[in-house]
Amino acid sequence: MRDRISKDRYEPAYAQLAAILRRRIAEGVYPPGEKIPSESAMSKEYGLSLMTVRQAIGVLMEQGLLERIQGSGTFVKPLKLTESRFDLDSLREIFHDPERTQVKVLQINLTRADPKTAEILQLPPHARVILIRRLLLRDGQPVMFHEGHIRCDPRRPVVEAELSLGPLSDLFNGQGTGTAKKGELIVLPALLGEEDAALLNRPVGSPAFRLEYTVYDFDDVPFGWGWFTAPPEVMRLKTKLGLWEER
Repeated sequence: MRDRISKDRYEPAYAQLAAILRRRIAEGVYPPGEKIPSESAMSKEYGLSLMTVRQAIGVLMEQGLLERIQGSGTFVKPLKLTESRFDLDSLREIFHDPERTQVKVLQINLTRADPKTAEILQLPPHARVILIRRLLLRDGQPVMFHEGHIRCDPRRPVVEAELSLGPLSDLFNGQGTGTAKKGELIVLPALLGEEDAALLNRPVGSPAFRLEYTVYDFDDVPFGWGWFTAPPEVMRLKTKLGLWEER
């Protein structure tokens, strides 16, 4: 039995037709990418004027369910990621709240760049770099382990900045910074080794996230790279799927 439009209902005819088409899309009668019946065909099928049919289609276009292609007709819009990024709000909260977040420096010294560090920082092999290792605590509890490698340049006020939460935290919070222009982040799955597990009070082999970063100065030269290691409950990743109305 086909869906029918009732003229006795309080709901306008165009809204009833929009609901019918929406249901058919949800049930797969009109799958993503498929052309729906023409306006004239739906006008005859449901006994509605062309204007009413166009109103119903307009509603679904505004909701992101349909798209009109000039000269071809109206098609069901393929569902896609509403956002192509993942939110890192939990990290932003840690970096943004110095009252609850403390930094415990474990190590800071000059060392020689290993091959990967030299490549990322665009340095000659075995160039001198500053190594910083520290623990981030939230309300006194360890939540993240950090290891960073910084270009050794006495003209840059980088070390002083890194001893707090560093340029990366400024980029996370959208604040201006005198050292970092931009940064890159890569999130990787990891397992806690003996040292990381001991520092974070977790069993060896526990799952974790490894957040690798590279920060660039205002000459677009990479001056620091490293990683944060955090348990899953500390670093939550969130995105949106399907159809969300913009607000």
